[in-house]
Amino acid sequence: MFAIIEGSDRGWTEPVVIASFVVCAVSLAAYAAYGIRTDEPLLDPRLFGLPGFRAGSISVIVQFMAVFGFFFVGLQYLQLILGYSPLHSAIALVPVALTVLPVSISTPAIVRRLGLNVTMCLGLLLLAAGLSWIATLDADSGYPPFLLGLIVAGVGIGITSSTGTSAIVGSLSADQQGIASAVNDTTREVGSAIGIALMGAVFTSRYTASLPDLSRLPAEAAKAVTDSAAAGLEVAARMGPSGAELTHSVRTAFMSGLSAALIAVVIPIALTAVGALLRAPRKSDAP
Repeated sequence: MFAIIEGSDRGWTEPVVIASFVVCAVSLAAYAAYGIRTDEPLLDPRLFGLPGFRAGSISVIVQFMAVFGFFFVGLQYLQLILGYSPLHSAIALVPVALTVLPVSISTPAIVRRLGLNVTMCLGLLLLAAGLSWIATLDADSGYPPFLLGLIVAGVGIGITSSTGTSAIVGSLSADQQGIASAVNDTTREVGSAIGIALMGAVFTSRYTASLPDLSRLPAEAAKAVTDSAAAGLEVAARMGPSGAELTHSVRTAFMSGLSAALIAVVIPIALTAVGALLRAPRKSDAP
């Protein structure tokens, strides 16, 4: 988390950022090596050799990366671009829940017909399609096109959440269900944290790069515009009629950052979908 956030803020080539990524990689490798050698590891690394366990874990991580990262930037779209209140913004996201519930209930029937791997791939592709559609919107698109993307993504979430958890749980025997439950929860937490950090970093970087020259503004105002789209719109509002151009620039830069952030998670979702189709089991591989 530190490396991703600081990489966006300080630059990806900064020594502290590179060192953080190296520490992550070395620590993960060391844990895997130790886990293989010890008799009672906290989480046996060999479990990830099971196709269903591995596919389910990656699927859940990627799904929650997308969902929580989207909440981070999507709520800002509703409030800053569409002008919704916090309550109105929350209500505007309700269609996701209304879509996920019935889809989740019907997913087992889809799995029986198509197989776990095909269903998981389908759910991930629908999630990617919904987010990709939202990434094409501009500041004048309004709520209906946003709602369409929400519904498509909601169908994907409903399918993916069910199949991901089923793959993890179905890969382990009855006496290992505590491990399965813990991993299912942990992958959600890890995915959520990574998604917010990744999409926040990409959004901030692209938003800042898309802003026009702010040298005509006072230094304090220019810094506020650069730091936050919300602050940028506030600065423009205080400028009166002369702030119309700045308002347009901030809104445009925001949408550029939103699109880049969404594409940043669409790519791993699509890659995970292909991996699930090719490597996930068609049926539960529990011993």
